[in-house]
Amino acid sequence: MPVRVPDKPRAKAISKDDARRTDFGRRGGDSHEPVDTIDWLAWWTLSLAVSAVFIAGLAFFQEGDVKGAAAVLGGTAIIMALALGITKAPGDSN
Repeated sequence: MPVRVPDKPRAKAISKDDARRTDFGRRGGDSHEPVDTIDWLAWWTLSLAVSAVFIAGLAFFQEGDVKGAAAVLGGTAIIMALALGITKAPGDSN
């Protein structure tokens, strides 16, 4: 079955000058004010903790495996401590 090719390209071409611009999204000219950042590592550790609690709950309530649930929570706590212990906070400049 033949496939019909579109008549015109759908993407608009940009000029070379626009492609080289690096000031997109700046407001107020050349102000170099610090931008608040999101601490993605903290969000990752929170999601890891929620997942670990869910998996430990499944192991404990479905299978009755107390040692397995404790191992899941303990292993996750070690991973979180290592991840948060080696990195600096976003506001830390020292």
